[in-house]
Amino acid sequence: MSVNIKKLDEGHYALDIRGFVCPYPQVLTIRAIEKLKPNEIIEVILDNPPSAETIPSAIEKQGYKVLEVSKIDKVLWKIVIKK
Repeated sequence: MSVNIKKLDEGHYALDIRGFVCPYPQVLTIRAIEKLKPNEIIEVILDNPPSAETIPSAIEKQGYKVLEVSKIDKVLWKIVIKK
């Protein structure tokens, strides 16, 4: 399973993991962050409610900073993470 990171701007990326269920969203998010340089930011878009709750705590345990967790609409969440 590959991680497809989209560059939004210099040092700012996006990862769309809609359609994946646990544990894949968390695994894919961590893989994506590992590819970033320190202080770069990634926006993770997902549609799995349990992952929207578990990813932020798992990411912070890895030493990264969660800048934002927001519900975009009825089924989508966005998690913004700084490496």
